[in-house]
Amino acid sequence: MYKVVLADDETIALEGLRTLTDWEELGFEICGACENGEEALTAVAECSPDLVITDIRMPGIDGLELIRRVRQLEMEQPIFIVLSGYGEFEYARTALRYGVRHYLLKPVVEAEWEKALAAISNELDMRVKQKMQQNMLANRLLPVAIARMLEGQWVEPEEEIAEQMDRLDETVSGWTYIHVDGLKSNITEICRELAGPEGALFIDLPGDQAGLVVESSARAAELARRIYAGLSLSRNGVKGTVSIGPSVQSLRELPVSYMVAAGAAARHYFYSEAGGPIDTSTDARSELNYSLPSAELTEELMSAVERLQEQKASDKLSEMFRLFERNRTAPEVVQMTSIDIMLKSIELVQEFGGTAEQWSDSFEFFKTKPKSLAALEDTLEVLLYSCMEYIRQFKERGSEHPLIRVECFLKDNYFRPLTVKEIAEHFYLNPVYLGQAFIKKNGISILEYIHNLRIEHAKKRLLGTNETVRSIAESVGYVHYHHFLREFEKRTALKPVAYRNQAHSEE
Repeated sequence: MYKVVLADDETIALEGLRTLTDWEELGFEICGACENGEEALTAVAECSPDLVITDIRMPGIDGLELIRRVRQLEMEQPIFIVLSGYGEFEYARTALRYGVRHYLLKPVVEAEWEKALAAISNELDMRVKQKMQQNMLANRLLPVAIARMLEGQWVEPEEEIAEQMDRLDETVSGWTYIHVDGLKSNITEICRELAGPEGALFIDLPGDQAGLVVESSARAAELARRIYAGLSLSRNGVKGTVSIGPSVQSLRELPVSYMVAAGAAARHYFYSEAGGPIDTSTDARSELNYSLPSAELTEELMSAVERLQEQKASDKLSEMFRLFERNRTAPEVVQMTSIDIMLKSIELVQEFGGTAEQWSDSFEFFKTKPKSLAALEDTLEVLLYSCMEYIRQFKERGSEHPLIRVECFLKDNYFRPLTVKEIAEHFYLNPVYLGQAFIKKNGISILEYIHNLRIEHAKKRLLGTNETVRSIAESVGYVHYHHFLREFEKRTALKPVAYRNQAHSEE
């Protein structure tokens, strides 16, 4: 409540001031009703009112002398309303000299009275806000506490900071976070310079980001434009992004405003867009698409790489990234797709005897937060070109695909007791990789492939010779006769003898 002191030497007039307005409804409380200037001066000194309403003509100390003496007191100065039954110019001029802006003639016109009180109420509200904001700026612990909140390290602040937050929340309709992303030295300097004059709170965050907390109003948009203009003046143009988060009711809710603003800034920076601050409350471009590109497009890209079709591979990669751009695909989806292409490329190189270590730098790049759509596309293009160059050199050396050599080896040695580990060691390959790559290429495991070879040769010997079934089983590599029977029947649905008899009967 704002405090009011009334001063008039006429009892009826003084009582009229008491009842003229519903003071409490307007947010005022009367802390003194004085019949002369001396009493009024004492009341002002004791209760430090926000508003003093005084008559001009009073015994002893008149209204103008009261104002003069109050102006000499070391206190936060109240606003004055001067009431007078005299319309002489001298009174008004003297009141103006003392800084009085509200001078009303008796009898007071109700409309003028209400207008003056509304203006004073607004002015007092603004005073409180400015005072709170000045205290906020002066307290270095508050921005540190808010910075910890925004970093996700929130703990309940110390009592002094918590109380200050609550008091500040009571004075405003809401708060807005302005997020600034760019070169640390640039954004820190610009934000610090603007924070003080604008009554904003500078928030220093780790990395190339900073922010300002302001009262939710049109000032936030204007302040964001000024920050953006400051960034534009840096060498080579804009060096970052400025985004305005949604308004929140309390300082404790600022992480919401921060996350929305920072997320929008990251997305726009990812798509290399410019054109001023990003207002998350009105910018429809902030909506993103989370759909993955078609599997067919990825397969066509990797097929072109394997066949060394450089132009087609480049076209398919460009098609994919233009699709990302048109659909405004979320950066995390683009990153996930890029990692998938990178892993498929490494698998392809490994099939030709290469190692993943050759592309460790690219892998580190993809593990970090993507810098921009263009940067991801450029890095992938270099990676795919390197992959094709390796395959080309491998083929120019006259070597066959390692898996083809593995298949030839199996066809020549299917009757021997082979294991995946022994085969991998023979070709200097990793056993796990060999097993997975073989299944990917042939659709079956190496052991199933060996069984197929053995049974095919067994079928030929059953039809072309008179050897016993047991002898044939041993010749194609089966140590245990029942193992051979199980594998043969699984593939032909017949026992070996039945298979031989059926074939002979059909001749």
